[in-house]
Amino acid sequence: MIGVVNDNEATSLAGHRLGRLVQKALQIRDAVAAFDRDWPSLLNRTPMPVFAWGELERQLQSLAPSNMGPIVKDLVSAVRKESSPKPPEMVLREILIIAATVLDEDFHTKWAEGTIMS
Repeated sequence: MIGVVNDNEATSLAGHRLGRLVQKALQIRDAVAAFDRDWPSLLNRTPMPVFAWGELERQLQSLAPSNMGPIVKDLVSAVRKESSPKPPEMVLREILIIAATVLDEDFHTKWAEGTIMS
């Protein structure tokens, strides 16, 4: 087993990874709880058409400039990976944020200039 040494003792890399996984799960749980407080479920939920993650990614990429293709792929992947414990409306909100980002021309400029994190 690969180990990592800290100031106190040797700790396993697996233990570190498990800790990070638990931390991420708790973060998602807290985000879901906050979302549910802000946006309680509607009593009348008319279903919407079903689509696949690949179709969503394809459509978002068609709206984005070609140089943003990799970030669209990464953002959709991140939402998909974390979607199962979240309410559908929360996932929808995250998808809409990606769409708004893709359509934001100021974001395109900053992305092209490499100044997104500045």
